[in-house]
Amino acid sequence: MLQHDNPFWRFSLSLYQLKRIKDAFLQLQDTSGANVNLLFFAIWAAQQRLRFSPDWQKTFQQFQNWHQDYTLQLRRQRNELKIIAEKADQNENGPLHRMRDHILKAEQLAEQQEQAVLYYYYQERMGLIDCENREAALLENLAHCFEDPRLVDDAPIKVLLSIMLDEADVELTAVRLREHLEKRFIRQQGTNLAT
Repeated sequence: MLQHDNPFWRFSLSLYQLKRIKDAFLQLQDTSGANVNLLFFAIWAAQQRLRFSPDWQKTFQQFQNWHQDYTLQLRRQRNELKIIAEKADQNENGPLHRMRDHILKAEQLAEQQEQAVLYYYYQERMGLIDCENREAALLENLAHCFEDPRLVDDAPIKVLLSIMLDEADVELTAVRLREHLEKRFIRQQGTNLAT
């Protein structure tokens, strides 16, 4: 049974209330296509001394499917409706604005469902392995959250790293993460060309 109110959910909510963190997550979502819930989970799992296992994507398939089929669809509808509502409604309490608010609530519930699934994976240790070094786990986990390093800006990455790391460690870890992302991207490009 999934737990929708769990320590991971409360961790995410408390961080998301901080404007600089919320802005960093949304920037990474909008510019690099990152999944905010996966980013939160990458950080939270690292705090628990866990890193994503080599087969994590296969294990996290239900989470990925839900994100594609529900969360992203609701977000797309909400964003499209915002444009329509701004043109059609005479005021912010008009029917299209209210409809957009309902879709936003549904999107938030879809996000909570994603987090409940991720918390289940944590409870069952599915797609996760122990890692004594929290910084190494953080680096490895975050590296899995991005497809194309060319779309990832350093400023929001540093904000994410600062959640767990001292200011002195953020710069070096950001450089290491960038290197890790670029190496992985080059390997993937080579694999894609070979097939």
